[in-house]
Amino acid sequence: MGMNSFELIPTEENLIHTLDKDLLKRNKDLVRFYDLILVQEGASSIAIDGRWGSGKTFFVKQSMLLINAKNPMSDMDDEKKASIVYALPFPKKAEDMPENYDVAVYYDAWENDNGTDPVLSLVYEIIKQLGINYAFDDNSNAFKLAGSVLEALTGRNINGIIENLKSDNPLTKIKEEKDLHENIKNFFTELLVERGNRLVVFIDELDRCKPSYAVQLLERIKHYLYDDRITFVFSVNLGELQHTIKHYYGNTFDACRYLDRFFDMRISLPPADKTAFYREMGLESSYVLEKICRKVIDTYNMELREATRFYRQVKTAAYEPTHESRKFDFSFSDEKGRQLLLMYVVPILVGLKIVDISLYNQFVCGKSSKPLMDIYKDSDKGEWLATRLLNRNEAFEVEEGKSVVTVEQKIQQLYDVIFVTEYTGNVYHTILGEYEFDDNSKNFVKSVESMLSVYADYNI
Repeated sequence: MGMNSFELIPTEENLIHTLDKDLLKRNKDLVRFYDLILVQEGASSIAIDGRWGSGKTFFVKQSMLLINAKNPMSDMDDEKKASIVYALPFPKKAEDMPENYDVAVYYDAWENDNGTDPVLSLVYEIIKQLGINYAFDDNSNAFKLAGSVLEALTGRNINGIIENLKSDNPLTKIKEEKDLHENIKNFFTELLVERGNRLVVFIDELDRCKPSYAVQLLERIKHYLYDDRITFVFSVNLGELQHTIKHYYGNTFDACRYLDRFFDMRISLPPADKTAFYREMGLESSYVLEKICRKVIDTYNMELREATRFYRQVKTAAYEPTHESRKFDFSFSDEKGRQLLLMYVVPILVGLKIVDISLYNQFVCGKSSKPLMDIYKDSDKGEWLATRLLNRNEAFEVEEGKSVVTVEQKIQQLYDVIFVTEYTGNVYHTILGEYEFDDNSKNFVKSVESMLSVYADYNI
C-alpha cells in the first residue's frame, strides 16, 4: 500500500467530486463566473488572480467542465453533464436559462514552454480538444505536427487543414495565402460551426513560464488570435507575472501598465472555505495533532495545495504515536517529553520547511524562537502547554512561595531546552513540569520530521 493523501489534483474525478460536495464552497462563485463569461461580447480577456496553490487550476478546469456541460452540442456524456449542472446553484426556471452556449478548451502554458512558437502549440491544443479527427504518420514528431497546424491556418476550412496535415508537404497549398488574419477568422468560424457561439480559452500557469515565452504568448495572442468570438481567461499570480515581465524588459519597466494591454478585466480568486475541505482531509479531528496542524496552516496562511502537502507529511511522520499512544510507553517523564515534541514541535518544523526554509534553519540552530511564539504565545493551546510546563515552584499569578512566570517565558524555556541548552558537565537533562528533555531532544524532533524515524507510517 502506498502513501495516500487528499490533494487537489485536478483529475476529472476530483473536479466532479469537489463540485458535488462543494468542498471548497466555491460553487456559487463558479456560477457567477459562468454568468460573467456568458455576457462577454467582442474580443475579451480576463485575468483570474490568485497565489500559487490557491486552487486556480481547479477553478478554471471546473469552469471549463461547466461551460461544456451546459452546451447541448458538446459530446460530453449526458449523465456527466447532469451531475455537473445539478451540483451548482443555477436558477431552476426555464426562462432563466441562457439561450447561447460557449465551448471551452484548456491550455497549460508552462507544459508547452518548450521552445515551440506559443501560438503554434495553442492552436494545436484547440484543434485537439475540440475533437477534430485527423491522423498522422507514426514517424512524425510533435514539433513538425504543431508547425503544420500553424501553417495550415491559412487554409480556407477545417477540411483543408486536415488534408494538409495528412499530406507529405502541408505547406504546398498555402504558401500563396497572404491575409493571415482573415484566414484565422475563417478558421474560427469553421471551428465553431455546430459547436457553440463563442470559444473560451483558459490559459493556465503563464506566470511559471520563461519570460520570453510568456511575453511572446501574450503578444502573439493579442496580434493574431483576438477575435470577436473568443474570450481568453488567464489563470495567473499577477504579482509573479509582473516579475516575469520585468525580468524580460528590465526592472524599471512598468509591468502593471503593460499587462493592462492584455487583460480587459482582473478578478481575484475568491478564498476557499477551508472548513469542509479540512473535514474531508480529517483535519477537523479533536486530537491535539490536528488542532496544532490547523493552527500552523492558519498562522502561515497556507494555500490549499500547501495545506494538503503539509498535513500529509505530518501524518506520515507522527500520526501513530499521537493517535495510538497505547502502542507506545509514554509513562516516564522523558517519554512524555518526546510525546509533547511529537504533537507541539514536529508540525512547526514540517510547516517551516514548506513556507520558509531560512526561518526553519534559524529555528533548529537555536537562533530564533519566533515560530514557536507565533503558534503558541497568544493561543489557547499555548496557555494549556505553558501550564503543563510549570514547575512546582512556579505560577502565572502571585502565590506564596512561588515565582511568577508568563506564558511567553515558558514557551521560550521549551525552545531553549530543545535547541539552545548545552548538556555538558553535570547537566544531563532539564525538567519542565511533567516533561524531561535532554541532549537528544533536538535530534529526536529532526528525525521525526524527516519522516524516516521509527514512528513514520507510510500507509497513512
